[in-house]
Order: sequence, then structure tokens, then C-alpha cells
Amino acid sequence: MDFTGGSRATNVAAAVAMLGGLPAILYGILHNDTARSIGGACLIMTALVLNALVAIRRWIVDTSHERRALADAQRQASEAHHRYIASQAALENEQARLNRDMAGERQRIAAQLIAEREAMLVEFEERKAELVAETMETTFLMIKGGKFAPEPEPGNLIQFPEKLPTQAPSPSRERSREHGVVGP
Repeated sequence: MDFTGGSRATNVAAAVAMLGGLPAILYGILHNDTARSIGGACLIMTALVLNALVAIRRWIVDTSHERRALADAQRQASEAHHRYIASQAALENEQARLNRDMAGERQRIAAQLIAEREAMLVEFEERKAELVAETMETTFLMIKGGKFAPEPEPGNLIQFPEKLPTQAPSPSRERSREHGVVGP
């Protein structure tokens, strides 16, 4: 509802009442007519009360200051919302960039580790081949030098005389074939 037009009409009516009441008071005073003077005074008081009520109503109903404050608050909230959305987008972009950088770094490190592992395996195989060659050469030189020649083991070897065909076994020396008897 638009109260601006109504308050103007009320102000005009109050001004007309005041302008009508003032001459009525003056006429009543000049002609010594008390009723006209009281009627003019009542008319002026009605106009003043009407002006006061219009001013009070305007003071209560006028929300232009609050509307401006609300518009400012909405504008600030909208700006804060846009800043939040922009910062959220920037944060997501930065997070995506960091993820891409970390993935690239992981791939680079993995490739570097694979290359280092292959280099270490090659170095290990070369060192192993060198050690095998040195060991073979040393073993060959030791065998050639007689270090690994089999040495006869001194042992207690009992030589039995060969049986003469003419000799027969003696009966006294026959072994017993019973269990538990041990002979020479």
C-alpha cells in the first residue's frame, strides 16, 4: 500500500481545518461569540492532532532507512557469497593443480627408481661377473700351483699277505660261526 498519497491528503485536510479554525476563533473573539471561538479552537486542535497522528504514522511506517540497511546487507551478503564461490573455485583449481603436480612427481620418482634399480642390477651383475672371473682365475692358479692337488692321506692300512695256494687254513685258526663271538 502506498501511504504517501494518503498522508499528503491528510496534511491538506489538516491545513484547511487550521485555516478554517483560525478565522472562526478571530470572528468569535471579535463578536464576543464564545461558541464560534470554541468551535474554531476545536477545529485547530483537531488539525494539530491530525498532523501529529500523521507524523507519528509516518515515523512508524517509514522504513526507508531500514530498507536501505537491508539493501546494503543483501549487497554485502551477495558480495561475500560471490567471494566465497570464487575462493572455493580457486581452492578447487589449486587442489587439482597440486594433485596433477604430485601425480607427475610420483611418476618421475617411479621412473627414476626403476632406472636406478636397473643400473644397480647391471652394476651388481658386472661385479658378480668380475668376482666369478677372479675366483675362477684364482682357483685355476691355485690348481696349477698345486694348492688343490690331492695329498695322500696317511692311514693305518693293514697289508694282508696273499694266500699261497699251497697253504691250507689251519683248523686252530678257524673262526667260530656262533653268534656273539668276535674274532681277529
